[in-house]
Amino acid sequence: MPEATTLLAAWGVALLITGVLDAWWLGSMARQFYRRALAPWMAEPVRWQPAALFYLGYPLALVLLALTPWPEDGTTAAWRSALAGLMAYGTYDLTNLATVRGWPRRLAPVDMAWGTVASAAAGWGAWMVMT
Repeated sequence: MPEATTLLAAWGVALLITGVLDAWWLGSMARQFYRRALAPWMAEPVRWQPAALFYLGYPLALVLLALTPWPEDGTTAAWRSALAGLMAYGTYDLTNLATVRGWPRRLAPVDMAWGTVASAAAGWGAWMVMT
């Protein structure tokens, strides 16, 4: 297992990659898609404290669950991280589909795919920088 400073640095890299990718995705690429799909449920203004908790905690979970034990290669890091992303985003999306009346069905596959790709990139990037 990597030492604490390596894990902390990996968390920092995963945090940076996750933040940059999500800012790009939510700020430009998928902004209107999410607005149209989630209009009835969107908070105005955005509640930044819960968002900050997610963006600080998710990369930590990614490092501890997907990158520990430390993978031998970047492909393994990316696959493990992708699986963690699929499960994390899938938990959110599929639970909402199961429990929230009117939750848009088209949102789940897009959001789950995004979570998978973004998580794979963050895990691979953290592995690359730390290796």
